[in-house]
Amino acid sequence: MKGQVAITPRDLKFPIPGWPKMFPFETEGLFDTWNKFFNTYRPVEMLNAPETLHIPLEIAETEKELLVTAEVPGFTEKNLEVRIEPNRLFITGKIYDNTEEKGKKTLYTERVYNQIFRYVDLPIAVNPNNGIATVKDGVLRITLYKAQAPKLIPVTTIS
Repeated sequence: MKGQVAITPRDLKFPIPGWPKMFPFETEGLFDTWNKFFNTYRPVEMLNAPETLHIPLEIAETEKELLVTAEVPGFTEKNLEVRIEPNRLFITGKIYDNTEEKGKKTLYTERVYNQIFRYVDLPIAVNPNNGIATVKDGVLRITLYKAQAPKLIPVTTIS
């Protein structure tokens, strides 16, 4: 027949799916497919852990302090908790809102639950006893004062 071409298996130019090359010593791609699957799909974690919002942060440094700015839309001072360690900062928050009108037959009830959690390893040590955290218009501003550098003590010999 005119216009038809017979294709033999040797003429196929597409890659055959399956195991990657394993000989000689080419095993770096052996688990790439498995890793890609399990890094994107984690059903156990999805079922057990509530959804946590990602908090974008900005850390700035001045001569005496670290200034941390975080976006926390919808959270107020009552919903947020900030903990300071010498080299870490923890920001947590929970919102639980249940709106229901009394005196009427309930046809629809809406509940809102939201939580955030973020910890950051700070680039320099801070004083955990001093710190100021304020929230306004969904922006959390944290001022952390730097820890004092260790002082050198002169060493003398006893005669």
